Amino acid sequence: MAERVTSWWRIAFICAVLLLEGMSSSSINVQIGALESHFRLSPALLQLVVGAFLIAYAGLLPLAGRWVDTRGGRTVFLLGVALFGLGCVLCAAAMSGLWLVVGRFAQGAGAALSAPAAVALIIAGLPPGRTRNQAMGLYAAMGAVGFSLGLVLPAFVVTELGWRASFLVYLPVVAAMLVVGQTIERSPASGGRVDPFAAIAVTVAMMLAVHAIGDVGQAPWWGTTAQLAVAVALGLGGRRLFPAEVTRSAGVLSGSFALAGVFSALTTSMYLASLALQADHSAFEAGLALVPQSVSNAIATMFGARLVTRFGARKVLTAGMSMIVAALGYLGTAGMGLPYAAGLLPAFIVIGVSIALCYPASTIMAVDAVEPVHHGTAAGMLTTFQNVGGAAGLAVATAAAVVPLPGNGVPPEPGQLLCMAMMLFFAAIVVLIWRFSRRRLLSTRD
Repeated sequence: MAERVTSWWRIAFICAVLLLEGMSSSSINVQIGALESHFRLSPALLQLVVGAFLIAYAGLLPLAGRWVDTRGGRTVFLLGVALFGLGCVLCAAAMSGLWLVVGRFAQGAGAALSAPAAVALIIAGLPPGRTRNQAMGLYAAMGAVGFSLGLVLPAFVVTELGWRASFLVYLPVVAAMLVVGQTIERSPASGGRVDPFAAIAVTVAMMLAVHAIGDVGQAPWWGTTAQLAVAVALGLGGRRLFPAEVTRSAGVLSGSFALAGVFSALTTSMYLASLALQADHSAFEAGLALVPQSVSNAIATMFGARLVTRFGARKVLTAGMSMIVAALGYLGTAGMGLPYAAGLLPAFIVIGVSIALCYPASTIMAVDAVEPVHHGTAAGMLTTFQNVGGAAGLAVATAAAVVPLPGNGVPPEPGQLLCMAMMLFFAAIVVLIWRFSRRRLLSTRD
C-alpha cells in the first residue's frame, strides 16, 4: 500500500510539468504590463517576449518526441525541467528585452522536452487500463489548473513583490521535480541517431518570421525582407518533420488550420485585453478578470468530446468557431466599453466554452483521418499549428498597430475586431479544404 501511495506521488510530480507549462503560457499576460513599463519595449519586441515560448514549444516538440525514444524518458524529462527552470532564472534576472526573449524561449524549449517525456514516463510505469487512464486524466487536468493558476498567483506576486519575483514562483516546483525525477527508473531507450536540423531550422524560421511581421512599418523594408527570406529558406528545410500522408490529409489540414485560427485569435485577444485592463488595474485584478475564461473552458471540456460523438466533428467545430467570432465581434463593438459584468465577463465565458468545442473536434477530426501509425505525428502537427498560430496572431496585431499601450492612444476595440478577422480568415481556409476534399472524393467515385 505504501508503495502505491509513493507511486501516485511520483506520478503527480511528473504531471506537474503541464502545470508549469499552463502557468507560463497564461502568466505572461499579467506580467507583460509591468515588463513593458520597466523596459519600454518596442511593440515588436513585446510580442516576441510573449511569442517566444509558443515558438520554442511548437518548433522543438517533434524533436523532443524523437529524443524521448532514443535517449529515454527520464533523461529528457530532467533536461526539460532544468531548462525550464533556467529560463525562469534568466527572465527574473533580465536586463533587457532581448534577455527576456531568450529566457522565454528557454522556458518553451524546456516545456517541449519535458511534456512528451512525462507522457512516456507515465505510460511506461503503468499497465494499460483504468489506472493509466486516471493518470493521463490527472496529466490533462494539470494543464487547465496551471492556466488558471498562472493568471492569479504570478499576478499577485507582480502586484506585491514585482515582476522579477513572479518568474521565480516556479522554482520550488522545478526543484521538487528534479529531486523526485532522480528516483524514477530509467526507461528503455531505442538508441539511434537524431537529426535536429529540421526542428531547429523551423524554430529559427518562426522566430525570424514573427519578429519581421511584428516590425513591419518600424524597421527598414530591406531588413524585413531579408528576415522573411531567411525564414522561408529555413522553413523549407523543415519539411521532413511531417510525412506526406499527414500533410496531405484533409482532416489533419482542416483541424490544424482550425486550431491555428482559434489560437491566433484568442491568444492575441487575451494579450490585448490584458494590456487594456492593466492600464487602469493592477496585474492581480487583471488576472482575476481573465480567470472566467479558463474556468468555463475547464467545465465545458467535460462535454466537448461527447458532443463530437453525437453531432460529428465538423458541426461541433463550426459551432465553436462561430461562437468565437460572435464573442470577439461583441468585444470589438461594445463589450470592451461596458461594465465588466455586461461586457468582458460574458464574452470570456463564451470564448472558454468555444475552445472546449473546437479543441476536441479538431483533434478527433485529424486523428480519425490518418492511420493509427500516424496518430502521434498528426497530434504533433496540431500542436505546432496551434502555437504558431498564437505567435503569428500577436505579430499581425503588432504590425497593424492595434496594441493598446500606455500613451499611444490606441483604443482596445480595433484589436478585438482584428482577432475576429483572423478567425474568419482561418475559418474560410477550413471551409475551402472541406469543399476541395469533398469534390476530390466525388471525382474519385466517378
